[in-house]
Amino acid sequence: MIDEADADILRLVADKGPLTLSELARELGWSKSMIHRRLRRLASLGLVSLREVGGVVIVSTGQQRASSIAFVGILRASEYPYVIPFLRRLRDRFGHVEVRVYDDAFREALDLAAGRIQLAFAPAVSLLLMNRVTRGGVYIIGGGSRGGAAIIEGRQGEGHVTTRMSSMELCAEEAHLEPPRVYASSGDEILGSVLKGRAAKGVVWEPYASMARRAGLRVEPCELEACCLLGVNAQAEGLFDVIRRAAADSIAEAGRVDLQAYASLVNMPYELVRDSVRSYEFLESPDRAVLRRLIGGVRNVVMPDSVVDEAVRD
Repeated sequence: MIDEADADILRLVADKGPLTLSELARELGWSKSMIHRRLRRLASLGLVSLREVGGVVIVSTGQQRASSIAFVGILRASEYPYVIPFLRRLRDRFGHVEVRVYDDAFREALDLAAGRIQLAFAPAVSLLLMNRVTRGGVYIIGGGSRGGAAIIEGRQGEGHVTTRMSSMELCAEEAHLEPPRVYASSGDEILGSVLKGRAAKGVVWEPYASMARRAGLRVEPCELEACCLLGVNAQAEGLFDVIRRAAADSIAEAGRVDLQAYASLVNMPYELVRDSVRSYEFLESPDRAVLRRLIGGVRNVVMPDSVVDEAVRD
């Protein structure tokens, strides 16, 4: 099982790796012999990779089949109360498991593909894209949530703001929002752009939609058949069944979760989470038919009309 000291090593490698053994020792303030013992065990679990170059040990994220889980990603949202029982089940099986809270869905998906996290509740759009570009490096193996998305409108500005290659961008495509499209890196940034008149509209999720409503903005729901599902790095393939069962059982408990604990986890006000979580429905398993219906919109998100202007520099 993984303990807290192991998690400290894994966190540092994920954030700053590749690192040498000496760099790890300096960053952590621990002896190289102690770290090396732990690294050998973490490598045996598939969570790190070790290679020696000129007598120097270099540590990077795992590149082989993993037999343990260290990190789970979620977005800062009201959407995932079931991550509390899911985390408990993972810890019962694997020891110390941490949740990493992201503001940007695309960054979360990139970290999942790179093995910096092993699991992520992330937009179906992002997970489908990562499965393609990594040639099977990421899979969807569990359910998640739908609902919560909304288009917010201010009184001035032009165009709209959203997050890149996400369910929010899919909403923007389906609503045919007026260009230009500007990308933000968080719900706070989207909300701030509309409030300050830098954009006429924004596409957000809960609790940011509720925050927009309280600030006097117009809020229109954007209905998608699926939003976030459980994605996994392919290196954890031997654990898929265990993880899938733990996720389904946890999602079934969503209505009984301690929302105070969840609000603390995502660092959002409890009252805001309590009220806005009602906007979501919870799905114990992915629906292939629903995902197939999303494909047309997903193609437009991956290759929007603006992609040529974004990609070509004079």
